[in-house]
Amino acid sequence: MSPNAPNLRRATEILNSFEPTVTPSGPILVATDTSPASDAAFVMASLLAASANAPVQVVSALRPNTMPMYAFDSLPYPMLAEPYLVEGREAMIGRQMERIAPSAPAWTVRVRVGEPLHEIVDEARSIDARVIVVGRGRHTALARAFGGESILRLLQLGDTPVLAVEPGVDALPKNVVIATDFSAFSLYAAQVAVSMIAPGATVRLVHVGPAISDADATLQAYADGYTKEAEKGFALLKEHLEPRGFMLETVSLHGNPSDRLIEYLDANSADLVVAATHGYGFLRRMVLGSVTTELVRSAPCSVLCVPGRARTIAAARANANAKQQTNSYAIDVLDAELNAFTTRNAGRACSIEMDRDDFGAQSLGHGMPLVGATYDKHDRSVTLMFGASGLLGEHLSHRIIGCESVHTIAHGDGRDQVMRIVHEGGQTLLLLE
Repeated sequence: MSPNAPNLRRATEILNSFEPTVTPSGPILVATDTSPASDAAFVMASLLAASANAPVQVVSALRPNTMPMYAFDSLPYPMLAEPYLVEGREAMIGRQMERIAPSAPAWTVRVRVGEPLHEIVDEARSIDARVIVVGRGRHTALARAFGGESILRLLQLGDTPVLAVEPGVDALPKNVVIATDFSAFSLYAAQVAVSMIAPGATVRLVHVGPAISDADATLQAYADGYTKEAEKGFALLKEHLEPRGFMLETVSLHGNPSDRLIEYLDANSADLVVAATHGYGFLRRMVLGSVTTELVRSAPCSVLCVPGRARTIAAARANANAKQQTNSYAIDVLDAELNAFTTRNAGRACSIEMDRDDFGAQSLGHGMPLVGATYDKHDRSVTLMFGASGLLGEHLSHRIIGCESVHTIAHGDGRDQVMRIVHEGGQTLLLLE
């Protein structure tokens, strides 16, 4: 391996040590506002349901009415929608289903009241949906750009794969492009995608590397090393995907990733492009990758985006089926136990999730290197620290007050998998990758 391609080497090393995952198996969730822009979602959901023998649920959200409340200032006060408004929306969905998918079996329909995107994400979590299917709207670049913002917001808020369907689609994808950087995230996105494609489909794994001139000997050496590592990455992807019932090809491109991918999609008349959104720690819910963003806004075909958090959940489900051991720690020795936990796991990437009685589950961060965990007996608080290095003194901290008990779950080989901290008002989970 050439030392001149460290980033790609790291990616292929991660892929080579990839742990098993369980692909989504819950209901298909169709999100609709009853406009023609969402028609394509019903068509695709019907096709997916028939192919995977999966149930379908439809969700739509009504924004709550607001009225001013005057005191020292004017404040909007949300009011629940009247029953006749909910019934009216249900009737509109029924007519849309009759028009778009008249032969489909009866689907469950739920109308929620609240901010639409939040309600869609909450519904997906509550039913453990395998995918949220939405329509992309019209075929104009401007319409795609504006509609894409809602899709990006669903990805920022939620943990469920989102399939945005182009208008006019009448078959499962047959010409599929999967964008890959050889990470475990992009492998999982590929695994999700191949469960949603037509039999005999052609699937192309596409990697876009840097544009490197061969005029300079040093740059040429870098390019050669990069090419070799990309070949290893493709070989590992093929090994993990084990293509059955579809053709699998690999493509290497060079240049700006989003530009080259969109050009390739156009030139090859792709039906579907697939991309993973990686975790970005505490910034994940504010910023998505630029490639994913541009694909959602500008791709000339349907787009499937798989959040990095979805992959973490899938790995946890797979591990839950493996032999495990559970440890519970007494409070009086908790500080020493957390020190030992830190020694075993410092540097491992992890996710943190809070589950409170008052507002439910919330992901606080993903893909963050663990620096350490400590306990303070004075206020019964556990502090979790994340960052690049515990030696640099630069890290993010999350403090949990009112700790009642701490438990860990480990693989049969003793490798820690989950730390569960029970505290006042709920629990916090630390998921180790």
